[in-house]
Amino acid sequence: MKNDRHPKPDVEAALKRAETAGLKVKRDQNGHRWGYVICCPCTAQTKVWSTPTSPGTEGKKIDEFTRKHSDCA
Repeated sequence: MKNDRHPKPDVEAALKRAETAGLKVKRDQNGHRWGYVICCPCTAQTKVWSTPTSPGTEGKKIDEFTRKHSDCA
């Protein structure tokens, strides 16, 4: 894809923190879904929306997923 960055800065920053923690960020746009954050060892994943109602809340959701799965990675 041409641009793998998320358009919302709060969400993009959370995605970078997830990658730094060892989680996989996969761009797989389909409708309002931008992609996924995936924990490879336990295969858990969370959806990332391209047009979240609140970018700050979406970023916090990604950060919470990252905290829960940082021990797996």
